[in-house]
Amino acid sequence: MLDILNAAIASRIANTEANPKVLADMHRWLDSHDERYAVVVACNPAGILGYASLNPYYAERASYRGVADVSYYLAPNAQGRGIGTRLMAELEAIARNNGFHKLVVRTFPTNIPSQKLLKKFGYRIVGTYEREAILDGTFRDVMALEKLLS
Repeated sequence: MLDILNAAIASRIANTEANPKVLADMHRWLDSHDERYAVVVACNPAGILGYASLNPYYAERASYRGVADVSYYLAPNAQGRGIGTRLMAELEAIARNNGFHKLVVRTFPTNIPSQKLLKKFGYRIVGTYEREAILDGTFRDVMALEKLLS
């Protein structure tokens, strides 16, 4: 999972992190998830192909308890093989079972594969945050999408 995340960070097309993560970061991130904020993993005998997660959205505010932020990453050699579709379907089923009524995602406007996957699942574009992130000294816009589950 760490290798997949770091590949996404290095690509600059799927993540706003500026620096690679280390194993301790991944352990902290996994430890912050539970049954409600699930992590699903796709793998085969050769290893992990991708993962997706439900993450707290404004966790300190009880009024947002029914909203989850979604993240998903695929290994570069796993893209375009339907793995993202299977991960997102499983994650959405878990979200429904865990009482979420809305899922939100942020992506770069230039990340067309991600937008195609989200559109397939009925996400709608809410808007674009202009100059939201700075990567390599350059401002990047970030697109916000949402899906109502109920």
